[in-house]
Amino acid sequence: MGSKRKADEHSSVSISIDSSKAKVQPVLATFAAAVPPVASEFTMYRGMGAEKSNDYIVSSSTEKIEFVGQTFDGSRPLVTGCKYLIGVYDATTDSVTFRPAPYVRVTSSIKSLKDARGVADRDISTRLMQARTELGEAFGSKKRRAQIRAEERNKIDMDGVKSDMAVIGASIEQRASSMPSAQALKDAENVNRPVPRYNPETSVAAEIYDMEDVLPRSVAGHINIASLTASMDPEVYKSKVPSRSLFVKKKLEHLLSQSKPDPYQVRCVLYLSYLMRLNMTSNKQLANREACIKSLCCAPEVIDALFDKFAECVAGTVNPDGSPMYKKTPATENKLVCYMSVLMLSLNNWVLYPAELAGDLGIPGKKAEKFLASVGCKLETVTAAEVAAQTLNKRTASRSGKKAVLKGPIKFPKASLRGN
Repeated sequence: MGSKRKADEHSSVSISIDSSKAKVQPVLATFAAAVPPVASEFTMYRGMGAEKSNDYIVSSSTEKIEFVGQTFDGSRPLVTGCKYLIGVYDATTDSVTFRPAPYVRVTSSIKSLKDARGVADRDISTRLMQARTELGEAFGSKKRRAQIRAEERNKIDMDGVKSDMAVIGASIEQRASSMPSAQALKDAENVNRPVPRYNPETSVAAEIYDMEDVLPRSVAGHINIASLTASMDPEVYKSKVPSRSLFVKKKLEHLLSQSKPDPYQVRCVLYLSYLMRLNMTSNKQLANREACIKSLCCAPEVIDALFDKFAECVAGTVNPDGSPMYKKTPATENKLVCYMSVLMLSLNNWVLYPAELAGDLGIPGKKAEKFLASVGCKLETVTAAEVAAQTLNKRTASRSGKKAVLKGPIKFPKASLRGN
């Protein structure tokens, strides 16, 4: 016990937030087109006065390109509703200090084009418009000044567009000679598939997918199964399992009927019920984290893991309690169903009937077949009697005469799954 406490004390890291207005502070920047070299130095300028104390401008330049970024767009800040912090780790004191980081959007311009543009080359109408705007700002009515500001916000900066087009064109010419091969494109497509980590070489179905990626041990440890395995009563799990899936019901009843249920298998079935419940949860319901914990009947650590893997954080928005707001997108929804399909296959000896998946998710049978094909299953024709014997819902059993079988080496369909 003493050695464990000593190890915990040694691994502790102190965390603090430095909100002081230091002269040197980190900046979070995004670049529209060209990216400067790693060792580039930027100069920061800060606005004067209380109203512009949060306005920053950064600038840098190379031999051919000039970079300028700012935290505002006209009279409006680029980001509202959130703040960014960057953590700096000090190895000597074993501490992390978070410092406020203003967000700047950096644009680039080619020096040769910028120097070539002069007042003498401008169109006369542009100069007349600028003079009229200056007169309106100085002597116009309140309504006229508001109209001028609205026009400025909606005006397209053609000089900026031209400079960015030149940079993009130069980048295209530079990379045209090194176009990726067909194999490289195929490899990139495989990496971006919404499926768990997999082994494309093995011929053993149970070794194709990495189940640690499907249900990590760190998450499985927070799934409480004591109340289920202690009672062995099928009626008990109805209040513990959020999903009304017939597949989950069948698997739980089978596991709980054994003298010594496999704890990992029970946790897998419960985790599958969480995924199915999350699949039916709307984005409006995702905004209430506490309500989601209650709806899914799971630990807060499990909810956080589900949000991180199957939802996207909405930038710039937070919940009333200050927690980040999440939402599901078509890409995360496809990923969620693919993970559910793999988990159901693992619980059913790597065979699954599309009718069973369609009945539990409330989707058409053809769409269920596409999802199973997208995780590498091969569809085989079977008799209606076999489907009826393997599925609990007679209505879903009559939908399809096929079964999906996962075999190795795994092969994915050429066309990726897109939306509906």
